[in-house]
Formats: sequence, structure tokens, C-alpha cells
Amino acid sequence: MYSHKKYKSLEINLIEKKMIKKVALFLIALLPLGAMAQNVKLGHVNSQEIIQVMPELETIEKTLKELQDQWEKELLKMREEYSTKVKEFMDKQATMPETIKTARQSEIAEMEQRITTFNQTANADVVKKQQELVNPVLEKVKKAISDVATEGGYTYIFDISTQGVVFQSKTANDITSLVKKKLGVKDQPAVVAPAAPATK
Repeated sequence: MYSHKKYKSLEINLIEKKMIKKVALFLIALLPLGAMAQNVKLGHVNSQEIIQVMPELETIEKTLKELQDQWEKELLKMREEYSTKVKEFMDKQATMPETIKTARQSEIAEMEQRITTFNQTANADVVKKQQELVNPVLEKVKKAISDVATEGGYTYIFDISTQGVVFQSKTANDITSLVKKKLGVKDQPAVVAPAAPATK
């Protein structure tokens, strides 16, 4: 139902990033070489590296795990009832009148559909909760990047975690550590092992 890979949703929207990159490169291309050397200050940041060490992640993982466990508990009950119904049908179908057999088969099919729908609802609920919890973290990181860029007088900051930069010189300014300092976070990732996804 939920895995750490889903933290990709914490990344800034890819389409928006590509648009920002194109606009930035277009603006740079319009500047005279002398103006670029004097006025344009470029930097890069690894937003995913920062996100992975945000202390809020541990609480987010715990909250999502608890929610997932609640859904799993209910789903387990439904699966047990389904298994019991199927076993009962298999044991007695040989002696069942055709009308009763058809009715039981319909009941089993309806139970299967309810389980499928329930599982889909559970997944959607966890995803919704995840977005609700991680969006403030994303905004916090974005604000810190903006603050560091403004304080440092940078003209453009590129996020290398999305492969938005195809060339990076040895003298490029990496402000990742400065953003971490701004947020007051350490380098040790605050990651909790995710639970396996729920399946029918």
C-alpha cells in the first residue's frame, strides 16, 4: 500500500521544473557574456538529499504505518470471511440445488468485488494522507532553498536530484549543506523501513 519510493511525490513537479529550467536557460542565453560573468550567480541543490534528513519523516512514516495497519486489519477480516464462504461452498456444492448454487456463486463474486473496492479505497486514503503530511515538508524545504538563494545573491539554483543540470563545473556552488543548516537538520537520514503494500 505504501513504500518509501512514494517520497518521489515530495519532489517539485517535474513539468514545472522543466519549464523553470527552460526559462532560466533562455534568460541566460540573452545575457551578454560580460554581464553573465559579473551579475549571474548560479548554484545547485540536491532537494532529495535534504528531504531524506528532515526530522518530520519519522513521524510521517509512523502515522502512515498506523493508518495502513488499521486498513489491513479490516481487510484481513474481509478476506477471512471470503475464505470461509468459499470453503463452505466448495464443501457443499455437490448437493446444492442449482438455484442455491447460483446464489452462492453470486455472493462470492460480490465479496470479491467488495474486497477489491475496499483495497482501492485504502490505498487512496493512505496516498491522500501522505500528501497531506508531506506537503508542509516540501514547502518548508522550498522556502529554505529560496531563503538561502536570496541571502547568497544567487541568480539561479538548479536541483540536481531531478537531473535538471546536464553540466556541472568544479566551481559550481552547491548550497545543499547551507539549506540543511538553515533547516537545522543533520546528515543522518531519518528513514523508517516501510511496510509492504496491501494486495488482494
